[in-house]
Amino acid sequence: MDHQGEKASALATVKNFRDISSLINTVKPGLIFRSAHIDDASPEDLDALREQYRIRSIIDLRGMQPWPIISTVLLPGKQDTDFALQYPEKIAHTSILGLNNHYIDLCGPQFGKLVLSQTGLWERTKGFAHIAISPATGIKSWQKVTSAKLSKDRMFTPKAIIDHSFPQVRAMFKILANPSSYPILILNKWGSEMVSLIVSMTMLLLHVDRQSIYLDYAQTYQASSGVRQQRLEELRASCYPDDWAEPLPDYVNALEQHLETKHGGIEQYLLTLGLSRSEVQSIKAILLSGSRLSEKNGWLIDV
Repeated sequence: MDHQGEKASALATVKNFRDISSLINTVKPGLIFRSAHIDDASPEDLDALREQYRIRSIIDLRGMQPWPIISTVLLPGKQDTDFALQYPEKIAHTSILGLNNHYIDLCGPQFGKLVLSQTGLWERTKGFAHIAISPATGIKSWQKVTSAKLSKDRMFTPKAIIDHSFPQVRAMFKILANPSSYPILILNKWGSEMVSLIVSMTMLLLHVDRQSIYLDYAQTYQASSGVRQQRLEELRASCYPDDWAEPLPDYVNALEQHLETKHGGIEQYLLTLGLSRSEVQSIKAILLSGSRLSEKNGWLIDV
C-alpha cells in the first residue's frame, strides 16, 4: 500500500481524518483510519477515500441516520411498524459498489436500559408524560435529564458501553478480525469519543504503549479545534460541562484499569463477548507491524 499515515490529512472536507499509524508506529500504515462524518465530503475527497486510501469498509458508530422504519403492515398477522423488528440491536450492514458500510450504534438498547435505570420513578413518569403530550420538546427535556446523570462521570459512557453493549462491541471487533474488511475507516459525527473508545481498545489489544494511545486520543481534540465552538454549544445544550471539549488526561489508564478489573483485560473481554481466539489473533496479525500478513491484489494474505 502506498498511502502512508502522514499523508492522511489532505482531505479538505473530512474533519479529523488520519491513519492511526501516523501516531502509532507499531501499527501497519494504510489499514485503519479514523475521522469525523463524511456526510458533507466533496466528490474529490470521496474519490480519494476509495482510490488513494482504498477504503473497503466504513464503520459508522452513529448507527443509521436515521434508522429506517420497517413496515410489516402488509404481512399476515403483523400490524407493527418498528425499526426494532429489523434492527433489534441497532446493527446494520449494506454493500454498495464493493464498499461495505457497517452501522453500529454503540449506545444501543442495552445502554439505553442502563441509562433509564439511573433515573428515578418520578423522573421517568414525568419524562414519558411530557413526551406523550409534546414529543419534540419532551424528547429534548428527557435528553437533558439523562445528560445531567451522565455528565457526573466522564468515564460513565465508555465503561457502560464496555459492560453492556456486548452485541455492538462484538460486531465491531468481528469486522476488525476479518482481513477482507481492510482498509477500514471508523467514524462518527466528530470522530471523537466513540471512535476513540474503539481505537483505544484495539490498541490495548495490540499492546501499544499507553502514551502513544493517549496521543492519538488527544489529537482528536486538537484536530477538532476548528469546530470547537460548535461542539461547546452542543455540550452546553445537553447540560455537559465545557471541559468535555478537552481530552481527559487519565482516559487511557482509566479505560485499561476498567477492562482489567472488571473483565480480566481486553483479550479476555473479547473472548467473553464471543470472539474466538483465532479472531483475536487475526486482529493482531493484521494490524501489527512485522506481522506476516501482506497485500496481494487488494486482499490481505498470509505470506
